[in-house]
Formats: sequence, C-alpha cells, structure tokens
Amino acid sequence: MLEEVFTNPLRAPHWRWLRAIQIDAGGRRASRKLDGEEGFFWIRRAVRLKRHFERAAGRTEALYGLLERDPDLFWAHAIWSKDKAPTRWAIEARVLAGQSDEEIAYRAATTPAIVNAYINTFFDVRSVLDRDDYVLHVVLSDAVARGVQERQYDLLWKLLAYRGGAHVLDATMNRFTKTEAPKDANAVSGFFQEFAINTMKYKAAIAALTVQANTHTQMQLIDSFVKYVEIEKNSENAGKAQTTIVQNIGEMLTALPFRVGTKQDSEKVKMVPFDNNAAELKSDEMMLIAAGGTLPNQADIEELRFPGE
Repeated sequence: MLEEVFTNPLRAPHWRWLRAIQIDAGGRRASRKLDGEEGFFWIRRAVRLKRHFERAAGRTEALYGLLERDPDLFWAHAIWSKDKAPTRWAIEARVLAGQSDEEIAYRAATTPAIVNAYINTFFDVRSVLDRDDYVLHVVLSDAVARGVQERQYDLLWKLLAYRGGAHVLDATMNRFTKTEAPKDANAVSGFFQEFAINTMKYKAAIAALTVQANTHTQMQLIDSFVKYVEIEKNSENAGKAQTTIVQNIGEMLTALPFRVGTKQDSEKVKMVPFDNNAAELKSDEMMLIAAGGTLPNQADIEELRFPGE
C-alpha cells in the first residue's frame, strides 16, 4: 500500500518511478514536502520521460527526439524495461556491493550519468545501505523469506553482493574466482586444476546457500557438515605436521658446522641454496657431528672453497 511514498518504511526501491506512474495517471503531483528535494527532481523528470515515451508510440523518429531530450534517463529506462536482462541485475547488485557510479559504469560499458539516473529513478537504496532490516526485508525480501535458487541469479547476486562486497559479486557472476591465465603451455594443466578447485568451492557455497533444510534434506545436510569438519580437521593436522617436519629439518641443518647454503635470506628466513664452499661431510663424519663431536680437521675443511672464476 502506497509503495510510492517516500515516508513509507516499506517503500519499493523504484518508488520514484511508481510516483511518476501515479502522477501520469492523474494522481497527486510531485511535491518537495512529500517526496523530498531530490525525489521531487527525479520524479518530475521521470513523468516527462514517461509521457514523451508513450506519445512516441514506438515511432523511431519520435524515440530519437526523446533520446536527444534526456539521453541518460532514456537509457536508464531502457535497462529497467528489460525485466530479465543481466545488465539490470548487475547494476543493482553492484549498488548493494557499495560500488560507485564510475565503477559500475565501467563494468557495464556505459556512462556514470546513465548509472546515476538508473539508481535515482529505479533503485533508490544507496542512502540506506547501512539499514540492514530495510535492505533484507524489503529489497531482498524474496531471497530472505523464501530462500533463493541458483537460477534466480538476480536475487543471488544481490544477496552475495550485499554480504560479500564487490569481489564476491565478481566471483559469483563469473562462476569462479579469478584464475591467472597460463603464461606458457606447461602452465595449462595448473590452470585447469585451479579452475576446477575454485569452481567446486563456488558450487559448494551455492549449494550451502540454496539447499533448504527440511525433513528430506536435514540428515544429508548434517552428514555433509560432519564430513566437511573432518576434512578441515585432517587438513589442519596435515599442515601442522608438514610445518613440524620443515622446522626439524631446519634445526638439523642449523646444527651442522658448515653446509651448502650458509647464508640466510633475512626477509623469508630460508636457506640460500648454494655458496662457494667445496666441502661435503662423509658418513662417518656426519655421525660424529650428530653425536656432538668435532672433527680434527674441521677448521681446514670449513675454509675449503671452489676455485675462483
């Protein structure tokens, strides 16, 4: 009821366009008191566009005249009128992600002025992006109240954009996270491996978001969660074990009186692989050193060097 009134806490994101429709049909005129100063400007502009558009009645010459009169709102309306156009949903999702007119326009290959006209006429939510209840219960009401399916990409994009931001939205729209292009033929296999892993992560996240919990799915969801926890735990233990092995090897190398690679990279704390030492311990000498002993000719061995170039 009265979704076109600015003071209505349940006003639709396109309330200004609804006001234009109401005014054109003979309703109360736009007013600064009822619609706000900015709303007054955009509603009057939308009313003019609507009336001229209807008079054009699809005639090419008349449409060109309308295009010259207000090109920004003309193209904004063209985007809005395509109910299933990805460009429309992408613009709205990027607004919810907090992106600027310039960023959105660059992605959509349009101008910031057209994006600004679209937002101010058909998706007036930028001023309330910090009001979670309004965004979730009005702008995203279908996604929150009834859940969302992957095929409902408009709601999916908006929901993930609002919660995850621009980078999450990019990954959602592209169906996988950014993977570096192979620099040569040898890197193609690695590209496909990373591509597959990222794609599976995306599908798992979407499945977690879209699968509804009910009597038919709840046990499967619990089972999947338990398996995920086990995998995460094993991966964590494997990572700790690998770290321990590396640390032990490092301590063993440090205990040797000399070794190939006596310098350390101060930034990354790792062994430089080669130096100019010419000595290598024999097995019996290694055992002696490991037992805590010293070599009788240790000082001389440490001074051995490869011949200079």
